[in-house]
Amino acid sequence: MAILRTSKSRWIVGTIALLVISVGTLIGLPTNGQKQHLPINMPTTAAVPYFAPVTPKGVVPNDVLDALLVPKNSTRTSWHNFDQGSGQFDREITIAVHASYASTKSFFDAALKDMAWRILSSQPLGKGYEILALHSGSDGHFWEIGVTIAQNPPNAPKLPTSSEKPGGSTSATLRLLQYVSA
Repeated sequence: MAILRTSKSRWIVGTIALLVISVGTLIGLPTNGQKQHLPINMPTTAAVPYFAPVTPKGVVPNDVLDALLVPKNSTRTSWHNFDQGSGQFDREITIAVHASYASTKSFFDAALKDMAWRILSSQPLGKGYEILALHSGSDGHFWEIGVTIAQNPPNAPKLPTSSEKPGGSTSATLRLLQYVSA
């Protein structure tokens, strides 16, 4: 290329390339800025006790666990430890949310944004919906949460309906992953 024949022009092009890469990287980093204070359609509770069977104290920083909310009165139905204590943290819980699919989807969309998680993607997934979000922890790691909401979970118990709250039960799986460094 004719523009790269002199050392000065190579220096300018290199500086511009470095600037573009730096700005792109900064834009891609999650910021745990201010909470958004979005209206959440259901009462919330901390996810800490739901993750207790698979999360020894101190493994996940408190600021990450405190930023995870689940609908109040949900029931943990299962949990899984994918990393088995070797490598990066990779564990999940499944909860039964005593609300409709649409309400559960709306809850997690708003709750993650409200608690300063950076939404990476949210999309329909087969017979459900998936949200991937990122949060940087005080431990220097990025943490990703994947929330998969099943539209018609098998063997879901139907709860009594009332005029105020639609009945039904929706299954939501929350998978928490740790990245190497922030």
